[in-house]
Amino acid sequence: MSSANSTEKQIIVFGEDDNDRQSIKVLLCGLRPDISPSAVKLLREPMALVKDISPGKVGRKVDRVAAALRAAHARQEIRCVLMHEDADALEPAHVAIAERIENSYAAMPWKVHAVVPAWEMEAWWFLFPDAVAALRSSWRKPDDYLNKDVGKVANAKEKLKSAVRPAGFRGKSFRGYAEKDSVDIAQKIIALQLHKKPWAARSDSWQRFVRIANDL
Repeated sequence: MSSANSTEKQIIVFGEDDNDRQSIKVLLCGLRPDISPSAVKLLREPMALVKDISPGKVGRKVDRVAAALRAAHARQEIRCVLMHEDADALEPAHVAIAERIENSYAAMPWKVHAVVPAWEMEAWWFLFPDAVAALRSSWRKPDDYLNKDVGKVANAKEKLKSAVRPAGFRGKSFRGYAEKDSVDIAQKIIALQLHKKPWAARSDSWQRFVRIANDL
């Protein structure tokens, strides 16, 4: 579809893996119901991250990303770009990472917004323990961080895996949290309208994402 025939500009999402990309799409469309899911396009390659990339290689990475975006823009006009990278560090580390990503792509003809969960996206799920518990009846509600700053939770993925396991459960057959559950948790958050209610905990990186979504 050419940009001349497009009725809605597309939002491009790059991310570390498909679970992250899909989760960001679900959350974005939930926060902004005026944005059609069909307008949010997920791109796999090239990976639009500057993580662990030396300064000498950033230019080549930007060129590859620019080529992918130009091709996407030729099919449908681009509104903006979201680039996801887990901080793998505690807040406020996400701020510097987001600035590095956005500065690296500042010359793009489209606005680039960095989506940087701290420690990682699983920390955000601690903001919505009801959504996590609603996913599987066998899971314990992960309400370990009520009214706390989950941006200060290191290794959030492992903490979430532990948190959903019922106390005293020792069986090997327990179906615990896996990364592929992120998309379903995001969908539960939106379906239960939990994104519109006071969150169970605090996260500056989540609030930054909400601001980005609201300002698009």
